Amino acid sequence: MFKKILLLTMLLVSIGHTKDNIVVYNAYGNNHQVIVQGRMERKRDFKRVSKDDGLFRNLWRRIKQVKADDIKSANIDFSINNETFKTKGDDEGYFEFNVTTKQLLPMGVQKIVLNIEGNKNMHETHATIVDNTPLIGIISDFDDTIIVSDVSNKISLGVNTMFKNYKQRTLVPTMLERFQKILAQNPKGMPSTLFILSGSPQQLFKPVENFLEYQHFPQHTLILKKAHGENLDPLTDQFAYKAQKIERLIKLYPNIQWLMFGDSGEKDYQVYKAIKEKYPKKVKSYFIRNVKSGEIKEYD
Repeated sequence: MFKKILLLTMLLVSIGHTKDNIVVYNAYGNNHQVIVQGRMERKRDFKRVSKDDGLFRNLWRRIKQVKADDIKSANIDFSINNETFKTKGDDEGYFEFNVTTKQLLPMGVQKIVLNIEGNKNMHETHATIVDNTPLIGIISDFDDTIIVSDVSNKISLGVNTMFKNYKQRTLVPTMLERFQKILAQNPKGMPSTLFILSGSPQQLFKPVENFLEYQHFPQHTLILKKAHGENLDPLTDQFAYKAQKIERLIKLYPNIQWLMFGDSGEKDYQVYKAIKEKYPKKVKSYFIRNVKSGEIKEYD
């Protein structure tokens, strides 16, 4: 039902625009490999969000966020540390760079610049680069692990997602403090090793990021499901989708020891158990939150 609601909202309106824009969903890598995902679309402006916003104001805002005025099949380039790479977006404006650099990328948060061919507007953001330093890392689900969504009840999930704004959503107790405590074990000055892996579609990037910022979460990399355009992630197989993304992180960062957080609402336990068995030296333990009782249990 939730997927039908989401698809319906994408067909309801077309949004006006002011100038070309690039939305970067994530940008991360190691000393030689960088992954950048995003979408080319027309820029849209939104009114300030309030805790007092009503259901239909929230729904209208979500419709505008989900329905993008995309820039189809355009060429785009991406630069980091004086190296430039080119690719072409698909027919819905989505693009992905997964590139190997000639130069050694320094550890830390590195500036990246993206530009659509023939467009004078440059888009600047940052990529998180982690080298082979031994660190503690976190891989966490979002819905019902960080934010209360009630994924197991599709009607409640739809209401929470479409009719509430990020200031009206509820944070799962203790999770922020847990993450802060874990990341504090890494040496000072290290880039954040918090990766939030969600089965939500990339169209919900902005509200997810807004919630995390509003709740003062540490710097992080957000990985969402590519549910539209070309080269889609597994759409209905959550196990395959999450296992694939987690294995990519494990291979990208061979010296990180991982802690994984999820909930009992979907397949987090099965995924984490399988990953732990396959990579026992890479995964220290995993934690599953019972969505009914709120209890968080550790498995090691």
